[in-house]
Amino acid sequence: MSLTLPNNSSNTNDCILSSDEMDGFEEVIGYHDIKRIFGMAIAADEPVHILLVGPPASAKTVFMRSLMKLPSSYFTDGTNSTKAGMVDYIFEHKPKYILIDEIDKMQNKDQAFLLNLMETGIVSETKYQKTRNAQAKTWIFATSNDTSNLIPALRSRFFTMKLEPYTYQQFCEITQRLLGLGGIGPEIAKATANAVWHDIRSGNIRDCIRIARMAKSIEDINFVVHTYLKYQA
Repeated sequence: MSLTLPNNSSNTNDCILSSDEMDGFEEVIGYHDIKRIFGMAIAADEPVHILLVGPPASAKTVFMRSLMKLPSSYFTDGTNSTKAGMVDYIFEHKPKYILIDEIDKMQNKDQAFLLNLMETGIVSETKYQKTRNAQAKTWIFATSNDTSNLIPALRSRFFTMKLEPYTYQQFCEITQRLLGLGGIGPEIAKATANAVWHDIRSGNIRDCIRIARMAKSIEDINFVVHTYLKYQA
């Protein structure tokens, strides 16, 4: 199942969220309907798997950061996620929630491992002629830039929602809120958002975090951005 959500400027729905559904999503601006969907999925008796699809300048990463607060959660980056690594972690820690950022970066063979886990909750591995099995009741929440690199069987197991990019105003607001949680002042946060949006032109929250962690002044921001633009790959 796939749904396309408008950007936050038009996302003025009147969904009423309970306090439980709102918990943990303070960093996310707008998207009250998606917050409620996550709350409903988390409260479900059986696993519901959710995939957020959209470009870098959308709310995907911020949703992932919020979901990392869930107890018994395991976060992994799709670029570095392998079947072996996930199997070992699941057997050892039995996480209730698996969070995969950029799941489209996973190799097909590693994506295939998720199929049985999502459908039946069964995890099995054969190594050195020995087989081990485990039953895991696991919710999988993931993000993806697009779905073209996902194997069809995996894509069909997700409740998929497509996000539109943030506007500049929303990007500035979320950057200031997110960096503020890390102790970075509003002047530095606002200048960082402005530089990333207008100079680097990435609209990527991760760029804001990296720059703001290094910068102690507006001059530092200008220097970092100038150097990045000079030597960018």
